[in-house]
Amino acid sequence: MKQKYEYKYVEVRTCGLASDDYKKIIDDHAKEGFRFVTTINKTKIAIGYNPKIDLVFERECEQ
Repeated sequence: MKQKYEYKYVEVRTCGLASDDYKKIIDDHAKEGFRFVTTINKTKIAIGYNPKIDLVFERECEQ
């Protein structure tokens, strides 16, 4: 049977954010059963400097 997953995207400003803040976000989601997958860079340079990323998490859905 195919596994089904749900995904969660958490937007984070990267300017002034310490690496420990990333670790806490990842650890908190791991406690909820999510696995950290990747980051997506959302920084918009053409419009103005707005340093953001999405942290992407996944977990298996209950069937």
